[in-house]
Amino acid sequence: MAISGNLKTMALAELLQWLSQGHKTGTLKIDGGKVEKKIFFESGKIVSSASTDPMEYLGHFLVSHGFIDEGSVNTAVKAQKEEKKLLGQILVGMGVIAEEDLQQMLRLKAEESIYDVFTWEQGEFDFLDGELPAENFIRMELEVDWIVLEGSRRMDEWVRIREHVPSPQAVPVLVVDLGPLELEEVERRILEWVDDDRSVEDISQGSQTNLFLIAQTLAEHVKKGHVKVVRPRFVEVPVEGPAAAQVVPPQMPQYPQFPPGMMPMINPYMMAGYDPPSGQVPLYQPGMPGQPGMPGAAPAGYGSVGVGEGQTLHFATGAGPAPAPPPATPAQRLLKEAEDALRSSDFATAVATFRKARTAEGSDREVEDRVKEGEERVRAAIERDGLSLKSVPKLQVGMDQLAKLDVSPQEGFMLTRIDGRYDIQSILKINPMPKIDALVLFWKLRKEGHVRV
Repeated sequence: MAISGNLKTMALAELLQWLSQGHKTGTLKIDGGKVEKKIFFESGKIVSSASTDPMEYLGHFLVSHGFIDEGSVNTAVKAQKEEKKLLGQILVGMGVIAEEDLQQMLRLKAEESIYDVFTWEQGEFDFLDGELPAENFIRMELEVDWIVLEGSRRMDEWVRIREHVPSPQAVPVLVVDLGPLELEEVERRILEWVDDDRSVEDISQGSQTNLFLIAQTLAEHVKKGHVKVVRPRFVEVPVEGPAAAQVVPPQMPQYPQFPPGMMPMINPYMMAGYDPPSGQVPLYQPGMPGQPGMPGAAPAGYGSVGVGEGQTLHFATGAGPAPAPPPATPAQRLLKEAEDALRSSDFATAVATFRKARTAEGSDREVEDRVKEGEERVRAAIERDGLSLKSVPKLQVGMDQLAKLDVSPQEGFMLTRIDGRYDIQSILKINPMPKIDALVLFWKLRKEGHVRV
């Protein structure tokens, strides 16, 4: 049975689930205008995908994820024309990528291609019942339920990303030196494309890397304070008629905090350039003896200096009552909350709260150092508990039970990557995320009995 329509009237998630539940075999073609994609089904399972987007070609995809270099791709493409083999087979034969890594990346490429369609606002689709490509293609098996779950998570993630990276035309600007930063290979490669002139879209096209991965990486580094994003640059178009005058409201002067009842003393002598002694703050209390224009001694705890014609300025000397300690900053409060969570072995809360402290108003280098120290202590605590990046996780539940687990979309996505052969570090190659986040995630999954190591 053929089916056709538009994504405006039938959402991709609904379409994929309909084909899965109907155990359909055939090719789903989706035309987005500039790009056409194909998703191949066998008995309701997704077995492969194809795309006309050059950035989704296998060679570009492997380069963007750091598995091979451009030279290897060019050599393999030339050999492909002569040998009439699949590009992946040639790359494995050349020894530039292992067979198991190729299988992982083919699976990831197919998934990323489908996730991209979730962001399309419209697109004409046709399902060609019973039709599969005549040429050879490497088969895999993707669970539609998990594709739909992750695709929906990506949509939610895009909402969060746009809080920091408002559009593909926005221009990222580096505000730190990349050298000393601890970065994953994919992160560093993306950030090296930031030149204060290229837009997010330019970086995606130039690096031949998926726009979602680019935007997600930049958003993370905006939150860390490594990158700032400027709005898209627009060309001003002259309009007829006089330009409206811009009214700039007057800026009120900002003063430091003073003891109750005190306020900064402003008088002609200060305006004329009088500079009080170093470290002393001029104070004025209405009605106190010795205020400007009135002779007299300063009250206890305050000194005075004559400025001519019997007038005096009064200064805090430190002899009075000790001032109350300043209230804790937002960053300091968050650091304390993170320390409490760490002591309670609530690692997920500890890491999340440490990061909030990093971006809190008033955070500084001292806060940044304490955050790094805190994350390192979380890592050490998890490793003492027998879990590290070299650990090989194994599922404790069957694949048929995964969809029923009460886990977050990210946890569910990681669970589908576990096959009992790859360690956590290898899994991170196809799903880039901070190492500490991965350790916390797998520690939680192990604690809940979903995996063992």
